[in-house]
Amino acid sequence: MAGDDARPGWAVEALDELLDPVVVAHPVHDGARIADFVLDYANPAARAWGAAPGVQVDAGLGLRRAPRFSAYVEAYSSGRQVSLSAVPSRLRSEPVRFVDLRITRVADRLVLTWRDVTDRVQAEQAAAAAEARFEAVLENHPDPSLLARPVLDDADDPVDLRVWFVNRAARQWGGQPGLLLREPMVALGADELFEAYLEVARGGPPVALDGVHLAEPDGARVVDVRAARVAGAIVATWRDSTAKHRAEQALVESEARFRMAFDDAPVGMAIADVAPGGRYVQVNAAFAAMLGRTPDEMVGHLGAEFTHPDDVELDSATLRRFVEGERAPFQREKRMLHADGSVVWVRKSSAPAAVHGHPTYVITHVQDITERRAVEAELERRALHDPLTGLANRSLLLDHLGVLARGLDRAGGHLAVLYLDLDRFKDINDTLGHAAGDEVLREVARRIGAVLRADATAARLAGDEFVVATRVSDDLAAVRIAERLHAAVLEPLRVSGRELVVRPSIGVAVSDDGATQAEELLRHADVAMYHAKHHSSEPWALYDDELHAIAVNRLAIEEDLRAGLARARFRLLYQPIRDLDSGRVVSAEALLRLEHPQHGTLTPAAFLDVAEDSRLILPIGAWVLDEAARQLALWRRRRPDLTVSVNVSPRQVHHLVLRDQVVHAAQAADVDPAGLQLEITERVLLGAGDDVLAELLGVTGAGCGLAIDDFGTGYSSLAYLTRFPVSEVKIDRAFVAGLGGRGRDTAVAEAILGLAGSLGLGAVAEGVETSEQLEALRALGCPRAQGFHLGRPMSAEDLGALLD
Repeated sequence: MAGDDARPGWAVEALDELLDPVVVAHPVHDGARIADFVLDYANPAARAWGAAPGVQVDAGLGLRRAPRFSAYVEAYSSGRQVSLSAVPSRLRSEPVRFVDLRITRVADRLVLTWRDVTDRVQAEQAAAAAEARFEAVLENHPDPSLLARPVLDDADDPVDLRVWFVNRAARQWGGQPGLLLREPMVALGADELFEAYLEVARGGPPVALDGVHLAEPDGARVVDVRAARVAGAIVATWRDSTAKHRAEQALVESEARFRMAFDDAPVGMAIADVAPGGRYVQVNAAFAAMLGRTPDEMVGHLGAEFTHPDDVELDSATLRRFVEGERAPFQREKRMLHADGSVVWVRKSSAPAAVHGHPTYVITHVQDITERRAVEAELERRALHDPLTGLANRSLLLDHLGVLARGLDRAGGHLAVLYLDLDRFKDINDTLGHAAGDEVLREVARRIGAVLRADATAARLAGDEFVVATRVSDDLAAVRIAERLHAAVLEPLRVSGRELVVRPSIGVAVSDDGATQAEELLRHADVAMYHAKHHSSEPWALYDDELHAIAVNRLAIEEDLRAGLARARFRLLYQPIRDLDSGRVVSAEALLRLEHPQHGTLTPAAFLDVAEDSRLILPIGAWVLDEAARQLALWRRRRPDLTVSVNVSPRQVHHLVLRDQVVHAAQAADVDPAGLQLEITERVLLGAGDDVLAELLGVTGAGCGLAIDDFGTGYSSLAYLTRFPVSEVKIDRAFVAGLGGRGRDTAVAEAILGLAGSLGLGAVAEGVETSEQLEALRALGCPRAQGFHLGRPMSAEDLGALLD
């Protein structure tokens, strides 16, 4: 060691008095890096120790070879104290010793102090070895076992247990419920076990708990548990005693089962005498509570006293069957009376109980099904009523029609059905939205209901179609009801801030006798409604023989149309459209015909209304487009500039299928859609909404032209030209007929041609029958025309001959 003059100028005497070893060293730098620390001072305790941890204590000796040298550098560089626990220290052949080392920078020196903890470390190692041997013993123990250590609070009192070992048997068992290795045992939630273990951890005696119930994933099990404190730890072991405890409890449970099932059961139960007519002997609380009573208020009384009068007889019949020897349980639903007078629906399951072989008692289970019956009633109501208006639906209407028809045998009179349809209701949906339309339907339903008698039935079948079924004395009485319904519905109503007037068309059908079928009466009323909407001067029409004949004829036409589709009886004729300057055929209008096996060739005038109403116009219209496109493809091999005009129906447009039909037809025929010109009437556009506009834009977007047929005969023609994607107008034959004679027709035709020219639209004059009309159109500058004078409708072959 160096002399005193080599020591730093500190209070060395104080360091010399310390019991723990202390050494002081200074750093040796290699550039900016600390390469070593050289000892300057060691106190007597350090010199007695003989070395700093891992190196001999000699003045001037470096610490670079000491274990954990990097910790010295860290403490010096950071200025923070570094603590190292259980650092091994060994010099030459001496046994290894362990120290807790503290490293601190003081000014420009490094101060090391340590304490010998060899005894502590060796004791911990011995304890760990003992624990390992103990765990090895427990590992092979046949009963599930665990080891746990107490978790202490700030006052060193055990408040929880942490498991660190479970043996093989416990792992095979699956552990106790919620018990995971090294998880706090409080997670168990098993209060009985946890409190017992915790009491042992606090120094209590060993515990023995038998019959502890554990909830396991595969079912509840019963165990017998033993727990004791060993060397500060808790040793617990348990054994499955489920079978034993179940056997012990079987007798107790069987004795308590009836008492628990009866007195404490949530389901109502009652025991009644058989012979005296069902007097209650015993009633449980659940049954009494259903009826707003106590068991004492019911015992000794007859069941009939608490039963709805209409259901008493069936209960009596059941008791008689049991007295006569029937043993089969009997179930039924019945009404009972609550103490407040309300009806309680219950489901009863009754069976006789015999004493000495004779039925003496009836044991009854009672379940309150009032809520279920209410739900069933609501579901039934929804199944039989329109959800929007609350009126009857078709099923309930037909049922009520049957009831009314059967009642005619007793009360006399006739059965009347009134079929209401709201005119132009679609316009309300298209302009104001479906929410406004729904509000209108609800108000109409309310007004219909206000007009009718209580025994009449009002129903909503679909959309804006309503039906009323009632009993009347004669046809006139039915007509009077129609007039009242019309007046009620016609009253203005306010919807979405607007005042609307909804006009109904009403068809009336009255049965000749009670034998008339409900469905047939509905059809008759529907036919009458259609007549009222389209052909009657009155807002209502009464079904009679004339309407019957019309209906039969319409049905026959519909059958002919279906047969025409199925048997390929439709064909197309083509009327040429000529350029008036050259006389050349530049286009052709496709005209539909039906080849009837009895009536010959039929024009659309004979069947178009029926096709529209039956919706057969949709497949017919699709066929027309397909056939016209196919023929156009053939003609365009010779005349690439030729076009074909096709008339389309309102239903095709409003059902938003037109674009798809056009695209399909063009693709199937492999022809440019620009060769197709679709003709629609102004009636199609009347009241058309944004959906129709989008459909027509889709048609023109696909390449097709769009023409307004019979232009000038409808309403708001100018508005159509600006709103819809029209490329051509066709001057109606009514204006062409007067050319050369009536000055007004000439002025109208001239105005239409001028308007078309200013808007960049094409124009075609229809119905040219004379040379005078033709010359007048040429004089007016009309570019194209068609009519009998220029060519009658003809077959595709004949028109093809005109193309050469």
